[in-house]
Amino acid sequence: MKTDRRTFVGGSGLALAGVAGTITGLSSAARAAGNASNNASIASFGWEVANLDNNGADVFFEVTSALTLIAADIDLAFMITSPPAAAGFAEVLCRAAVSPGAPPQFYKGDPGASFISPQSPNFGTVKIHNPNHLNVGNDGYLLQYIFCSVILKTWVTTEGTASSTSRHIRVAQSLSLNAGDYLVFNMSHAGVSGDCEMQVVFEYALT
Repeated sequence: MKTDRRTFVGGSGLALAGVAGTITGLSSAARAAGNASNNASIASFGWEVANLDNNGADVFFEVTSALTLIAADIDLAFMITSPPAAAGFAEVLCRAAVSPGAPPQFYKGDPGASFISPQSPNFGTVKIHNPNHLNVGNDGYLLQYIFCSVILKTWVTTEGTASSTSRHIRVAQSLSLNAGDYLVFNMSHAGVSGDCEMQVVFEYALT
């Protein structure tokens, strides 16, 4: 997954089309006001991929009303579905992003089904200092619009004992979203095959 994903995202030299629209953060005062608002609402969804095997999948949906995404609680859990013939690592990269003003685009031919995230105009490219000649991989540049990026990683024994892994993340960035924006979620896997599930709860306020 790492090699393929980072080749597509950071090192392939592909021209990334600019995505129209903006995402703006709120000041701490505005954030406090948003959290205290009587108009705050809750919405949630979940999705699961049962046959992750060095591949990936995405889900995405449209924002139909202008709103402030106050916070998101995200639960992630990975488990193997059968013991492997040989012990090894399993990892799942889970990302969430905004696609402003249009449905997300995806890298053709990427087994991890990664969505295209343009380079942030506010940062330079990533430089590496590697005097020990280690095997270093990276995205190559700062990715725009991604608001959650979590890696699940576990060692899987041939017996399958203690091979599950899970994480809970609370994202509280108070993103301003417009009607017609999209939210997109990706799971990209490498190593021992298995099942991964994501459950998401949004706290938001209409604007």
